[in-house]
Amino acid sequence: MSDPMTGGRRVATNVLFNVASQVWLTLLVIVTVPIVLHRVGPAAYGVFVLASLLLGYTALLDLGLTPAVVRSIAVHNARGDRVRLERVLGTALSLLIGLAIVGGGLIALVTPAAVRSVLHVPDALQADARFVLYVAAAGFACNMVLLLFVAIAQGLQRLDLFASRTLALGTVTAIGQVLVVTLGGGLRGLALVTIAINVLSLVVFMLVSRRLLPGIRVRPRLDRSAVGELARFGSMKFLNQAAVQVIFHVDRLIVAAFLPIAAVSYYGVPVSMCQKFVVVQQGITGAFFPAASELHALHDERRLQRLYLSAAKLGVVALIPLAILPSLLAWPILDAWIGPAFADNSAQILAVLALAYGLVAVSAVSGFAADATGHPDWNAGLTIASAVVNLTLTLLLVPRIGAVGAAIALLVTGAFLLVTMNYAVQRWLLRIELRTALVQVVLRPGLAAAGLVLYGLLLAPRVRGLLPVLLALAIGFLLYAILTVLLGVWNQAELAVARSIAGGLASRLRRRNDVMTLRR
Repeated sequence: MSDPMTGGRRVATNVLFNVASQVWLTLLVIVTVPIVLHRVGPAAYGVFVLASLLLGYTALLDLGLTPAVVRSIAVHNARGDRVRLERVLGTALSLLIGLAIVGGGLIALVTPAAVRSVLHVPDALQADARFVLYVAAAGFACNMVLLLFVAIAQGLQRLDLFASRTLALGTVTAIGQVLVVTLGGGLRGLALVTIAINVLSLVVFMLVSRRLLPGIRVRPRLDRSAVGELARFGSMKFLNQAAVQVIFHVDRLIVAAFLPIAAVSYYGVPVSMCQKFVVVQQGITGAFFPAASELHALHDERRLQRLYLSAAKLGVVALIPLAILPSLLAWPILDAWIGPAFADNSAQILAVLALAYGLVAVSAVSGFAADATGHPDWNAGLTIASAVVNLTLTLLLVPRIGAVGAAIALLVTGAFLLVTMNYAVQRWLLRIELRTALVQVVLRPGLAAAGLVLYGLLLAPRVRGLLPVLLALAIGFLLYAILTVLLGVWNQAELAVARSIAGGLASRLRRRNDVMTLRR
């Protein structure tokens, strides 16, 4: 058995790299969306949103293999079983290649009918729409294989490598999109940039995996016991991921089916913003899941409980300003970002979606705790129930009150998950008392949130223009950070880890500066 990798500093460092990269990617979205939208127009941008949505379906059609591989890597590496690890990786690669061929082929097959009969694409855009969706099919196949090599970095808790490469590739994507629309490439140019970055990402992460697993050959193979191991965990995760796709992605398809294609843009832009905010929470769960899986494999229940409480609190603290500030300042943000006409159509949607995504994401740590402890069926069951609630309400509300109905449906879904998922996992799987969780995770961050709400309500009617909005957001985040310190949100152990990471980063910067000085 190998020495456990999981420790406070390791997990916190992974969270830092993950969150920092996602914050940067969010800033890129803020910059690039208005440029692309204005260059190609709302209808064409709606087609691009739907094509991007197809690429997101790799998280569904991998049949739960990716999280199964992440957990298997964490468990077998903790136990020092490299032979088993190689069999699992080879088997997963074979299965993902098969799924890439089938999934990409199906997308290409249904593209003509979808553009002609299902989506409300104007006649002048139909040829471009078909081209974009065909390219999306190729990108889907590439991304499916990429999932394995990303899972290796995640399972080995090397999210610093994963995040830094993702940040660089995301930056290249944003620059490429702006350049191609500025030069008149339109929808087709956007699609070609997307597939080029997909291929580059696959090459980069294959090289990263070779560095992380020296001596292990990741090549296609099929091992019966490895198939069984992946299938047992992956089948439950597939059901969970299918439900997540319904919650987070089907809303735009329903909006496209019932409303003009421009409504997809008015709904899709706030969704794009809010999903980037929630990716901050995914940065936390991405570090939490392999660490929790390792601790469960080593039967270290006490450290697992401490890890859960810290991760859950960090998630709540991170999501509060990301949900409250965009909700209260929705119209000023959209006005300064894209323009008053767009803000009139989207502000109400953004206000509801920001709160909705915040509520849904709060339950993410509990869901991954169920997975890490070998109970993906718990996570799947509660998520499926939430998806049923969400889909039913979306179908009822969108035809009656427009795109904001999909946002309201998600808000109700978030409240349902908050009550059910967190209580069930804490009470019966981790055996954490409700009072302990409320005091350590909710009480003090909630008081800081109250102060932020008051700030937003006072400021919303008074702030207009890009610089005032940016200043208002910066002050809001700073005010909230100060409140978390004054109210004692962080305990001494957490502060010690933060100081250790800050000292380590400062030391690395000094060494880098010394190297640069010597080279000069």
